[in-house]
Amino acid sequence: MPREDRRIVFSNEEVYKAIYSLSTQQQLPKPPAGILKSVEQSTVDKNIYEIKLENPAQDVNETREYGSDFIAAALMMFCRGAGIPLPRSAQKSVMIRDGEVILRVQI
Repeated sequence: MPREDRRIVFSNEEVYKAIYSLSTQQQLPKPPAGILKSVEQSTVDKNIYEIKLENPAQDVNETREYGSDFIAAALMMFCRGAGIPLPRSAQKSVMIRDGEVILRVQI
């Protein structure tokens, strides 16, 4: 049986918007204002992603941690808002490759 393996690549700005939107919707603390510099998988726990933010106006750098389920949900919500179809029955996961955040959709 053939299978489909799709990968949707997000810019850092899109990842920030997705996290901010889901945080707002779920009434959770929002990420601080700034520029998302990188997203990395935690070396301690593979289900945690470290988001590194920089606010040049205030000369502040911060790191926030989010679970892989939260990041996946945020990216899926972003896709729905952008009109990118995601099959309900597909397996969805987050991966980092060459510094890019990818939502992997497997059917």
